[in-house]
Amino acid sequence: MERTNIHLRNLQTLYIASQDGVPVISWETIYKEYNPGQKSAACTGDSEILQNIFFDNNLEYSLSNNILRARENARSAQDHITKELWQSLNDFYHQMRNPALKAQIANHDPITVFDQFIKQCMHYYGTVDNSMFRGEGFYFLRIGGFIERALQCILLLKRQLMISDISRPEQADPVSWRYLLISLSGYEYYLRANAGSFNVESMYNQILYEDHFPNSVAYSLYQTASFTKSLKKSNLEEQKDSIEFLLGKTIAYLKYNKPEPDTNSRLEFLTQLESGIHEIVQAFDRHYFKVAY
Repeated sequence: MERTNIHLRNLQTLYIASQDGVPVISWETIYKEYNPGQKSAACTGDSEILQNIFFDNNLEYSLSNNILRARENARSAQDHITKELWQSLNDFYHQMRNPALKAQIANHDPITVFDQFIKQCMHYYGTVDNSMFRGEGFYFLRIGGFIERALQCILLLKRQLMISDISRPEQADPVSWRYLLISLSGYEYYLRANAGSFNVESMYNQILYEDHFPNSVAYSLYQTASFTKSLKKSNLEEQKDSIEFLLGKTIAYLKYNKPEPDTNSRLEFLTQLESGIHEIVQAFDRHYFKVAY
């Protein structure tokens, strides 16, 4: 669900940018990100590509697949979630299957579809906050969401660094960075925090380091650590300490390592940070869900 929300907002912003005559990235490149390692189907125009990204179950990371998997996960964990949360996910699943929405995109009205799906995501978040008992189910739900948010922010930053070289201010594209901040609901925050200045380095730092910005990597990791500490004391203390150690190591890497300002060094830094987060995921799987790698 976290992945769906971020992808919806990013795709909506990229579509608006293309309609404003400021194409940040080609739709063909975006389409390949949703079907890695596979031969892309022949698509003509943004409407057809958006239809596939939204509704094509053959695309590994399509939004319909995200919602299907979220619903199946919820079905297998119904004893740990509320009836209201299950209903929210089920409604989203049936909304995604509505043929009228696919027709709206075909008729070049994707904004209406974006708005409906984003509103459904907000309904999901509100249902989690207002109906879920603050127990292990809630904590694991939030931990998974914040880990996914951190990973998605890193992926967006890596894509943006490939588009715009911020180590050379004269070549940096501040407009594309502005659209990235808009897609993460961070543009108004940036303007308030930076007195209306327009600096791509500050935008990069906000997405990566700003612990008061809810869609930053730092905020996501701090929240993951906080919810991990809330997990019930159990006979898994040794394993829990291992998870907390990996979290602390990854947060320290983010906080105390400053890469060189060139793009390659920043990309390498983000890749190492991403690897640290994947180690945390694997530790949770081993110690709580018995998934072997």
